[in-house]
Amino acid sequence: MTSDTKILSFEEVTKHNHNTDCWLIISGKVYDVTSFLDDHPGGDQVLVLASGKDATENFEEVGHTENAIEKMKDFYVGELDTNTMSKKNMYKPSSTTAYASNQAPASSFTNSLTFVLPLLILALAYALYYFGK
Repeated sequence: MTSDTKILSFEEVTKHNHNTDCWLIISGKVYDVTSFLDDHPGGDQVLVLASGKDATENFEEVGHTENAIEKMKDFYVGELDTNTMSKKNMYKPSSTTAYASNQAPASSFTNSLTFVLPLLILALAYALYYFGK
């Protein structure tokens, strides 16, 4: 963060919550996406509905491309002063992410089985068809 970065309060950002003036909060950064509303592949309403709150979870759930993430730099306004944001509006990382990271990786046997098993079933079906005549 440079010294000329704007620090915006949550109250200020939430004023920009309609289709003629739409700002989003994503990962503590504020973006003015008004000019992008008509071009957004998911439609303008998706962005307008995500304004007025922390849209980090909405953004991450979609799985945006690297190009989309790079394009966000064009809409950057400043940083959110997180001290001005209530806990209920703040993004909380999903507990499923933590759960998934605690899971043991699948063994190579399991990975091999998911590939070989369908082939064995296909071979058996072909054999029954061919020899069943």
